[in-house]
Amino acid sequence: MYDQIYGFGVVGCGVISDTHLDAIGLLPNARVVAVCDTREEAARAKAEKYGCAYYTDLSEMLKREDLHVCNVVVPSGLHAKLGIQCVEAGKHVICTKPIDITLEAIDALIAAADRNGVLVGATHQCRGMSVYKRLKQAIDEGRLGKLLYGNALVPWYRTDEYYSDGWHGTKRLDGGGALMNQSIHYVDLLLWMLGDPVEVFGYAEQKAHPMIEVEDCASAVGKFASGAQGVIQGTTCTYKGHPAVLEIHGTTGNVRIVGDQLQLWEVAGEPTESIPGAGMLAGAADPKMGMLGEAVQAHADQIADLLAAIDEGRQPALNGQEARKAVELILAIYRSSETGQLVKLPLV
Repeated sequence: MYDQIYGFGVVGCGVISDTHLDAIGLLPNARVVAVCDTREEAARAKAEKYGCAYYTDLSEMLKREDLHVCNVVVPSGLHAKLGIQCVEAGKHVICTKPIDITLEAIDALIAAADRNGVLVGATHQCRGMSVYKRLKQAIDEGRLGKLLYGNALVPWYRTDEYYSDGWHGTKRLDGGGALMNQSIHYVDLLLWMLGDPVEVFGYAEQKAHPMIEVEDCASAVGKFASGAQGVIQGTTCTYKGHPAVLEIHGTTGNVRIVGDQLQLWEVAGEPTESIPGAGMLAGAADPKMGMLGEAVQAHADQIADLLAAIDEGRQPALNGQEARKAVELILAIYRSSETGQLVKLPLV
């Protein structure tokens, strides 16, 4: 039995909110007490589906004494703004990716949480998927030897209709395109595996969606503190779309994961696992959904870690500073593309 049952309020009732609401429902020490959206019809529909109260005014929802944690799933450029409102009301916060789209906003959210004695975390659900946890453990144990290089390739596709909702593809609310919104999942994974970046050079361009303000194709190469090199390529303009690929190569191992499924495990002293077709059909019809196989449970695990951190008086594993890293690297790629120069990290 748990001494504390945490009441959750989900801020934002768009499509992705169901994944977060379902994840909260898996946790024995959590329950959804309210949802909030400026669109009353959307808020009411979620409340009816999940058996909770609904609000169209966040300040009213924050008055609830049975509300302990706010799960923020609104457009990316509003994460810190609404997150700060929540932490100033004494609520813990967990944001969907990216934690926000500027370093200034992220730092303001972290500082506000610290001032108010609450925690802020983020969800990058790929970290919770079994295949990536297995790879991370092997790296941490040194089984791949010295890390040499890694690739994060995201050849996805989005229709023009996808960008017609008023915020996707905008600088103000999306903060970027194929990197900041979609490929950030795999940028985060590459950082998790290779460590902090030290420099990057890249291109970010709009090639096939003339109605958007941001990139639909980006390529970058960088170096990491581990000494490894890395390649990042993210698109939303790949014909038909294909599954994402993460590769990590060391002096004693090669691992390739396609569509969130293991395709190659070639590590010294261990049986080789080679599954040539693995992952190739994942998300073929709808590539943006290809990474959702274990998404609900992976979200639940990260939310559970936030609750454990509250109980134990520590920071969550994916805290604000950790979630900031992927945003910083993406912003460095944007800066490199704009200036035509190699960009050193951390950004100043």
